[in-house]
Amino acid sequence: MILTLASDIQKREEISKRLLKFGRVKIIEKYANAPQEIEEAANFVINVAERAEIRPELGYTEIIQGKTIKKFVFKGSNLNEILNDVKQNVLGAAYKLNEKLQELEKAESELTNLKNEYTKLLPFKGVSTDLTFISNLKRFVVKFYLSKEPVTFECCLSSVLERGKDEYLIVVSAEANKAREIEQIAYSKGLVELQPPSGSPEANLKEISKRIDDLQRNFLKLNEEVKELKLSLEHEINAALESLQVLKEVSEIGKPEGRFIISKVEILRSDIQRFYNNFKDIAIIGGLSDADEVELKNPMYMKNFDPLTETQGIPGPYEIDPTPIISIIFPFFFGFMFPDMGQGLVLFILGFIIYMKGWKNKKKWGAMLASFGAAATIMGLLSGEVFGFYVSSIPILGSFLERLAVLRSFSSLSTEAIITMLSVAILIGIFHLTSGYFLDFKQTLRKDKEAAFFEKLPILIAYIGAVFIGLSIIGSNYSFNLFTGRAALIGVPNRILSSITVPVTAISVFLFLFYTVKKENPLDASIQFMFIIIEFLANTISYSRLAILFLVHIVLMKTLNETVAMGAVSLPLLIFGNLGIMALEGLIVYIQSLRLHVYEWFTKFYMGNGTRFKGITDGLTHALIYVL
Repeated sequence: MILTLASDIQKREEISKRLLKFGRVKIIEKYANAPQEIEEAANFVINVAERAEIRPELGYTEIIQGKTIKKFVFKGSNLNEILNDVKQNVLGAAYKLNEKLQELEKAESELTNLKNEYTKLLPFKGVSTDLTFISNLKRFVVKFYLSKEPVTFECCLSSVLERGKDEYLIVVSAEANKAREIEQIAYSKGLVELQPPSGSPEANLKEISKRIDDLQRNFLKLNEEVKELKLSLEHEINAALESLQVLKEVSEIGKPEGRFIISKVEILRSDIQRFYNNFKDIAIIGGLSDADEVELKNPMYMKNFDPLTETQGIPGPYEIDPTPIISIIFPFFFGFMFPDMGQGLVLFILGFIIYMKGWKNKKKWGAMLASFGAAATIMGLLSGEVFGFYVSSIPILGSFLERLAVLRSFSSLSTEAIITMLSVAILIGIFHLTSGYFLDFKQTLRKDKEAAFFEKLPILIAYIGAVFIGLSIIGSNYSFNLFTGRAALIGVPNRILSSITVPVTAISVFLFLFYTVKKENPLDASIQFMFIIIEFLANTISYSRLAILFLVHIVLMKTLNETVAMGAVSLPLLIFGNLGIMALEGLIVYIQSLRLHVYEWFTKFYMGNGTRFKGITDGLTHALIYVL
């Protein structure tokens, strides 16, 4: 919801304070400049953070090591008091790091200048003569040129000194009146003139080389000091950065209009009553208007899968948030393709550590990894796999776990097991795709009932009908006689099933074409329908990858575990082999799960054209701001 507020110009700071206290509000337009003190402090910290490459979050290695982030709390009854609290608690860290950065930058600048000076002297290496006299010559001229090949000057005395591969120093001497002729010859040959240094080049090179070594050691020492200081202070600097940016943003609100200021803000529809209660003495002039920005509000476990939804965009105002479904189906797909109790437990523990120690998105990815591991553990238990061995090999619990391995027969790699697994995978795909077509119908119903019933619903019915027709064809031994035999999988007589599915499917196709022809020409409508039919088949078959990767995992682990026959030598092979399979196959399985969602499922209903709502204090990782 977008609100336009009007208040007395004297209340600008009061409005800023109230907006900061409200928190869940987004400033749409900024007109004023922030107070100079806030502006300077924010720009200074931003500059330090950029130069030091301060990270906003902990890395995964630090999370696993047990490091955590504790938020700094800043309080005050107005913006100036909060600013002073920031200065007293964390701004000093930015000044301290800035001093060390300046030392490092100065050392780097001196080192760069010395290296440039050394490079200029390098062509004169080996020349120990003091060349200062050359600039004092009156009757003679001596010039130095750099060339890629040996060059002689016939007009005067010249010598060639090889400096390196394809690099030569040409020394030319002659009477002063031939200086112009020498320059013309050098220009015609593309030679680069070098200015002779003062003093002895060889002595200067040795002195500069020694200074470079000293400066290099000092630079490396300062660089390590900066790294250590940055690691110890980056939390404080991030807290200063976050809080100052919030203070800067909230103090830039308000467009002057005579004695009034006009402020335009956005809030969530769920917060409208609370906003009115906090700003009841402020006039609202412009009414309310909808905005495309939304907030993903999912329960504790499900919200961890927000990043997967966000890969395809934020749900629009009329779209259904698919995150709750993803939170169940995505781990199920992962576990189905990665059936191993032992490896699943490892992934679960790793994900749980990242979840407990991580922050923001890292915490969510940790929770997802833990859910993938849990699904793989359950699927591994059902298929009787633990690090590729049968669960009966587990001491004490083996006999009990063996009774739970109800899917063990699928690991046999027999022809019957493979066909059954492929059938199960396709069946899972049918349910998944059906849910996508249903969601498309449901969300279209919110904004266009005609399109929902005459376009989206017919597609849903046509897909379900096509599935049953396909089962009838398989049940008739591919004779395409839809009224003989029994449908595959479900066992219903084809004469009963087809007498229902064929006319219903035909009616849905007719309704779709009838509605589409009203918007487009018949040819375009027919082509569109043909593509939908092809999509039905291609998308459904794509789910066979669930079974294929299930079988690939079984084969990989059987192959790896054959090394047990080698005795003790096999132990490192088993350890690193399992780690490699978890990393590589885990990544492949994740990508395939993502593909089934992105290309097969999301494309049925999801546009993702919304924008995430972010209030002025949302997403703060290192700071909390309280307005007293």
